[in-house]
Amino acid sequence: MTALVLVGLFFGLILLGTPIAVALGGSAVIASMMFSPIADGIVGQKLFANLNHFTLMAIPFFFLAAGLMERGGLVQRLVGLAQAIVGHLRAGLGMTTVLTCIFFAAISGSSPATVAAVGNIMYPSLIKQGYSAKYAVGALATSGSIGILIPPSIPLILYGFVTETSIPALFVAGIIPGLFYGVMLLITARILAVREGVGVQPKATMRELGHALKVSLPALSLPVFIVVGIYGFPAFTLFGWNIAGGAIFTPTEAAAISAVLAMFIGYFVYRELTFRDLVAVTAETGPKVGMVFWITANALLFGFFLTKIGVPAAMAQLVVDMKLSPIVFLLCVNILLVIIGFFLEGVPTILIFAPLLVPAAESLGIDPVHFAIIMVVNIELGLITPPVGINLFVASSITGMPVIKVFQATLPWMLATIITLLFVTYFPPLSMYLPNLMH
Repeated sequence: MTALVLVGLFFGLILLGTPIAVALGGSAVIASMMFSPIADGIVGQKLFANLNHFTLMAIPFFFLAAGLMERGGLVQRLVGLAQAIVGHLRAGLGMTTVLTCIFFAAISGSSPATVAAVGNIMYPSLIKQGYSAKYAVGALATSGSIGILIPPSIPLILYGFVTETSIPALFVAGIIPGLFYGVMLLITARILAVREGVGVQPKATMRELGHALKVSLPALSLPVFIVVGIYGFPAFTLFGWNIAGGAIFTPTEAAAISAVLAMFIGYFVYRELTFRDLVAVTAETGPKVGMVFWITANALLFGFFLTKIGVPAAMAQLVVDMKLSPIVFLLCVNILLVIIGFFLEGVPTILIFAPLLVPAAESLGIDPVHFAIIMVVNIELGLITPPVGINLFVASSITGMPVIKVFQATLPWMLATIITLLFVTYFPPLSMYLPNLMH
């Protein structure tokens, strides 16, 4: 009964038009006052304690690093490298868009940031080269979603935080699925370009390719530095010295270092970042971080209330009693998350449903790391579906195209997302090979 009232209050507040954070926190507070499963004083303490965690510090730094990359000229160099690699192929510029999103995703951790950073550069170029606006906006909105799958990933950080799953393991689990998704998008870009009738660009010479690689090396060094720092290197002996190897820093420290490196490269190497840009990026990062943290604090309060009244344990027991096979359970989860993606953004989806679904998944022997990647790919699908698909709104603001037109443009590209979801769901080695290799 208490759970039904809590859920009813939540959806009631949503229907009244309250922000998602207010609906989450408000429903928990009202239900607590009605049924008193937790003392009123604990509510305020819990709200504050939800944000008092070292892990969450990674989020503002990854947001800041993405902004500094865009302003500091790093994105332009990555575009140049991608163009030199695939620009001569049919659909070369479309494939350049996808490849640049993959490069940028390896640093930003955010899909909207990927769409905004790459879209501001690539959309005018695509239109100038004769691609239709539908092709261009579909490529940007869909390819940008890869930003939350290839590590670092803000949703994976939040998933690890609320489910107490190793964040380094989650990060490394997203690498192969992210690259698989990228390949699916590259194939889609090639197939859809046949109808565009665009010309083929000259192939970059070895000298041009070498120059593009040289100028982009500082930008490419960021993801390499992050990966090596988080996962370390194996033990070895050099000139009689025994090097122990191992990790160098945590994901949170990696986020801070990536922001510092992005600022250093933009300011001292490319010399395109100014003090005014630094102030502007910091000011733009503040509201984004505030929104995520405000939702996080209230979603965790909502989840704490559900846990207190025993909902996760009851769901896990229900799955056991129903004797669902893992295949059927994952099918039901995917259908549920697709429906949820129509109404909730990625952050509240992770924070609300991960604590509920993970115990049920574990009861069927499904690894929480594998389950995390399934959830993230579902969220990627939600990013390009109305009415709350945030990538649609970002792409609309860049191109001036109505949101519904942006959604229609993403439909052919969405097939790549669905194929990736099926492979990730029913072929666990795609997600688990690298984490198992780590152990």
